[in-house]
Amino acid sequence: MFLFGCKDTNTENNTDTAASDTGINGITEIHLTYDKSVGEQFYLEADVVKMSEKGADIIMTKRTGPDNSLGKKKKDTVKIDKEKLDELFEILGRYDLEGYTGLQAAGTTTPPYRTLFVLNGDKVVYSVCFNTQFPKTLPPEEDIMYFELFNYFNDIIAGEEGWEEVVGENLPDPRDEPAYYERTVTWFGKEVNLVPGTGVGYDDGKYAVIDYGDKKWWIEEGFTGEWILDKDNAEDVSYASMTVNDDGEVQLTVDGVLYNGTLDEVRRLKDSVYFSLEIEGRERAATADLMIEESVESIHVSCYPLPVPETQFDPVDVYLIKAD
Repeated sequence: MFLFGCKDTNTENNTDTAASDTGINGITEIHLTYDKSVGEQFYLEADVVKMSEKGADIIMTKRTGPDNSLGKKKKDTVKIDKEKLDELFEILGRYDLEGYTGLQAAGTTTPPYRTLFVLNGDKVVYSVCFNTQFPKTLPPEEDIMYFELFNYFNDIIAGEEGWEEVVGENLPDPRDEPAYYERTVTWFGKEVNLVPGTGVGYDDGKYAVIDYGDKKWWIEEGFTGEWILDKDNAEDVSYASMTVNDDGEVQLTVDGVLYNGTLDEVRRLKDSVYFSLEIEGRERAATADLMIEESVESIHVSCYPLPVPETQFDPVDVYLIKAD
C-alpha cells in the first residue's frame, strides 16, 4: 500500500499534460483507493507501476463485503498492455487534476473515501485526497471521475481468472441519477418540485427536499389545527394534544406538561415532520410521523433524549388523531 500526506503539493514543472507515447508526460505511477465502508461495503486499491512502451503492472487489491471474515478479498499483480494503459491516461486527461490538487480540504467528510495520487518518481505530481473539497456541481464532478476510474480497474479484473469472488458490481453512472435533475411528483394531491441534489438513491424521490417556493409546507399539506390523544393507542399516557398554528408554531401537552415549539422550514418527501420543542429553557428535537402516507389524520409524535452525557428527560411517545 502506498500512503501519501494530503497537503498542498508543488506541481511547478511537473504538470505537463501533453500526450506522449505512454500517456501523460512525466508520469511513472498512479495510485487509486476507493473505500466504501457503509451500506454495501467494498474496497479497491490499484497501484499502476512499471510503465513502459509495452504497458504496465497493476498491483490490485479488491474486497467485496466488510473487512472481516464475512468479506472476500484478493491481492495480486495484473499486467495490462499499452492500449489499456492509454485508456487510463485518456480518463485522467478528462479531468483537471492540477486544479483538484490545489483545492482546500473539507473539515469533515463521509464515505466513500477516495484518493488519487499521480507520481513522477518519488514526487507527487497530482494529489486528490479523500477530503478534497470539490466545487459544487450536479452531478458531482468527483463522483463522475471516480466512477470512471473504479469501473476501469474493476473491468480489468473482471476479465482475469481468479478474481471472480471479488469483482462485484460496477458503479452506476452518477449522470444517470434522477435526483441531480429537476423532478416533479404528486404529493398531497398537488404537483410539487423536488430540489435537485436531494433524495439521491431513491427513484421515487424519498427524502428529497420539496420546493414550495414562498409557500409554507404545513399550509400546503394541511398540517395545521389540533390533534388529540388516540385512546386506542395510549398505554402510558392519559391525556395529550397538539396544536399547530398557521405560522408553524407548535403547542404540545402531555399529561399536564406543556411544550412549545416550531416546525422545521424544510420538508422532505415521505419523511418525518421535524420540529423543536422547548421546556424550562431547554430545546429538544421532535418528530411527527404520518401513520397514513399523505394524510395528517393520524400521527405519531416522539421526542427522545440523546445518549449520556446529554441531559436526560422523560421521553414523549404519543399517537394522536386529528380533532378538526
